[in-house]
Amino acid sequence: MFRKKRLALIALFIVCGMVAWWKGLAVGATLLAIALGLVLLRYLWFVVAAHRGVQRLEQLRDRYAFDRMAEVARSRCQDDALTFVALGDTRGNVRTGRLIYEAAAAENPAFIVNTGDIIRRGTARELLQRHIPLTEAIAPIPMFVTPGNHERGARRDFAAFKALYGSDRFAFDCGPACFVGFNNSTRARVDDDDLAFLEQALTASAAPRRFVFLHIPPRFFEETFSTNPRRGFTERQDAFRALMARCRVDEVFMAHIHGYATAVFDGVRYTLTAGAGAPLDSAVRDGGHHHYIVVRVRPDGIEREVVRREEGQWIRTPVA
Repeated sequence: MFRKKRLALIALFIVCGMVAWWKGLAVGATLLAIALGLVLLRYLWFVVAAHRGVQRLEQLRDRYAFDRMAEVARSRCQDDALTFVALGDTRGNVRTGRLIYEAAAAENPAFIVNTGDIIRRGTARELLQRHIPLTEAIAPIPMFVTPGNHERGARRDFAAFKALYGSDRFAFDCGPACFVGFNNSTRARVDDDDLAFLEQALTASAAPRRFVFLHIPPRFFEETFSTNPRRGFTERQDAFRALMARCRVDEVFMAHIHGYATAVFDGVRYTLTAGAGAPLDSAVRDGGHHHYIVVRVRPDGIEREVVRREEGQWIRTPVA
């Protein structure tokens, strides 16, 4: 399928070809040269603007770097108990995102994890204008983010995301639990290096509870909730599933397919939380609502609660 930029270039060449046919080759070539010159100038402007935006994001890294936020999170939890919130797929919807974020912050969690797609095009400008204001509104609660496919950016290198957060993966202990997030929105989705990072981070922790965060769910989980399972990753999904079970992970949080769903495999709970502002996906069975998830880790177990936004009201539902 052609992308919009390619379609625009094809349309430009067609128009110039028609002008050359009607008015002569010289006129058509002149028009094409002018149009390509304007396209080049626009591209150069975007390059300069992107560079300046990245510089501004780097200036904010002292506060948003994952290691720094982990310090803040640890100061907000107890040794044997903590509360955190999981949500995902804001997609730059500031209005709904603000409602979700502020309600999540009112739970007074140690931190919030966003499972990705916080903006639409992965630019520094979007992060500055549509993501940072939302995180500022819930300060001092830190928000960890696993990058989604919409954070890739024009060069698909997650440059703006990394400029702000310093990395595209995190691992830290907070109170009684270990938290690990990584980027599976790359072309490979989950590669051998990702599996090695997960195993090292999970086995190095002495915490009794373990939680993992990524953006794109594995296909075996997608098949439990989607009427059209085609967006989950398949390569290395069996190795990923086996690793989660072997490391005794309590729960894996994901996004990408807009809605809510949860299922248990091999003693590990897999949860889709992708309803923080993005348009809801009709393919998700019984998951068509904006929401966030509250997780309370206590010495006697884990309590989970889905908080949905329905007709202007917040509806709370415990997860069995």
